[in-house]
Formats: sequence, C-alpha cells, structure tokens
Amino acid sequence: MVSNNIVRPPACGKPLTSINLSGSTDSRLQTLLDGWKTSSAGDDVWRADRRDPSRRVHCLPLPGPFLPCVDLFDWWTLRCGVWCVFLLALLGNGTVVFVLVFSRSRMDVPRFLVTNLAAADFCMGAYLGLLAVVDAGTLGEFRAHAVAWQMSPACRLAGFLGVLSSELSVYTLAVITLERNYAITHAMHLNKRLSLRHAACVMAVGWALALTAAALPLLGVSDYRKFAVCLPFETSTPTALGYVVALLAVNGVAFLVLLGCYLKMYCAIRGSQAWNSNDSRIARRMALLVFTDFLCWSPVAFFALTAAAGARLVSLEQAKVFTVFVLPLNSCCNPFLYAILTKQFKKDCALVCKAIEESRVPIK
Repeated sequence: MVSNNIVRPPACGKPLTSINLSGSTDSRLQTLLDGWKTSSAGDDVWRADRRDPSRRVHCLPLPGPFLPCVDLFDWWTLRCGVWCVFLLALLGNGTVVFVLVFSRSRMDVPRFLVTNLAAADFCMGAYLGLLAVVDAGTLGEFRAHAVAWQMSPACRLAGFLGVLSSELSVYTLAVITLERNYAITHAMHLNKRLSLRHAACVMAVGWALALTAAALPLLGVSDYRKFAVCLPFETSTPTALGYVVALLAVNGVAFLVLLGCYLKMYCAIRGSQAWNSNDSRIARRMALLVFTDFLCWSPVAFFALTAAAGARLVSLEQAKVFTVFVLPLNSCCNPFLYAILTKQFKKDCALVCKAIEESRVPIK
C-alpha cells in the first residue's frame, strides 16, 4: 500500500519514484542499495521534498524499526538498557566460565551444565554487543548504513549468535532442571545419578540442535538480513513461518518442563519432614527462576504467535523492546541465579585467586 504522505525512506536515492520492496529479500535489499548509491544528497532531496509537498517519495513497505530511517535503537532508554544487559551478560557469564573451568574443584555434572549455560548466555551478550556497537557507530545517521549493515557478514554472525544462544540456553536450562529433579527424586540411589559422560553426550546433542537451528537461516529457510536487528522474523513464506513457529514451540515446551519440574521439586521439599530455612531459600530461588523465565519468554512468544496469525497487538517499536531487551534479560540473570550468588561459586573464586597468587613468580 502506497502512502499519500511524504515519507523519509531508509535511503531512497531515487526521488520522485516509488520503490517497490515486495520481491524477494535479496532483490529488495539490492533495490535499496542501488538507490543509496545513486544519490549522495539524500538529506537535501528530503528537505526539498518537505518544502514542496507536490514532490513525494514513496517506499513499499513503509519504513519501520526493523527497516528504519532512524537509529537502530530509537530512544536512549532502550539504548542504555541494551548496553547494561550486554555488559552484564558478557562479564557475568565470562566470569562464570572462567571460574568454573580454572578452579581446582572437581568438574561434576551441575558445574558442567552451568558452564554450558554460561557459554550459551555469553553468546547472547556478544549478539547484543554487536548491535550496541553498530548503533553507537551510526548514531544519528543509521539510515545511511542500514542496508549495508543488513547485507554484511557481521549481521549474519550477530543473528547466528542470537539464535544459537537462545536455543542452547533454553535447552541447557531444561537439562539442568531435569537433572536436579532426578537427583531429588532419587536422592537415596546414588548409582542412578547422571554421570559426567552422559551429561556430555546430552549437551553435545543440545549444541548440535542449536547450531542447526542457527544455521538454517543461512541456508535459506529464513533470513537474518531482512531486519536491522538481524533476527529471522520473516514469516512471508510457509517455510519461514514454520521455522519461527517451531522455535517458539520448542521454547514453550522447555518452559513447561521447567515449570513442571520445579513444582514437583517444591512439593517434594515442602512435603518432607526436614523442611527448614535452607529448603525455604531453595524454594524461593526456584520460584524466582520460573518467574524470570516466564517474564522474559512469554511476552515474546504471545505477540509473535498472534502476529504470525495476522493479529498485530503491538507496534513494531514495542516488538523491538521485547526482542532486543526483554528476551535477553535471562542471559544476564542466569549467571547470578545459577552460580555467582551461590556459596560454592564464592569458594571456587577463592580457589582461582589462590591459584593465581601461587603461580606468580617472585620478582628478584
């Protein structure tokens, strides 16, 4: 649908014409790129058109936050929030991986799974970091770099890291929950515990599935290049729609697994005769874990499914907030909930500091 108003296009270098972006993703992006290359005076053309309402520039579709004429992050609240989330995700998860790998404590199943979770969430921090750096580097003039950014390998790398992190983190959280549930259920049967070798096999499957899910948009199932945030939101084809629905369905099943297992563990602890303050703290932590998972995932899933069904309940600006801020919140919360705030992690930090101190060569 062509607008009758003057619209500032992403970079329409061909004024006085309508640019149709209804073809394939490659052709649409190439059309925009050719338009940018045609004119280096886009702003002057816009100002001239604004003075003369009879001269209009039309773009199909109209520019939005995922094909923007403005900055990648439209307002400073979102921009600062993304920087905080990505720094916390990188520092928190990087610290967890370093401490758990290099401490002198024996690598058992829970530590191994938490290390994998931190590695997955670290990738989300890297994804957000790439977007934050691009936004800062193109501040005030992103419209002049949007298509070049979306066509770049860096955008595809960012999208790959985002999907890899999301799927691997959800998978690992489900495995951690199942392992804890199994350990509590079979507390008296030590020979039935999950071994480290079996845990490694389970996580190898998780890494393979997450890598496959992240690679599919690179192979044409969907496309990282359609939107400036480099995530595969395209639903214009049945294959792409099926891909998005499949990702949401997997995440939904994982959340139900988490919810069911934590309720089962809570009931088991609550019903025991040994209920004490430590058990109460465990129950509160379980509730916090489920709440943060639900808070981060459910809005994205609900609005994505309703949009795929044709009912757009939120604007694209609001959808961007959910996608690049709310959804990744778990990535900066998980290292604190699963590792940094625990007593064992503090002991591991002390061991790492002691090892570093002992490795120093005295200066003569």
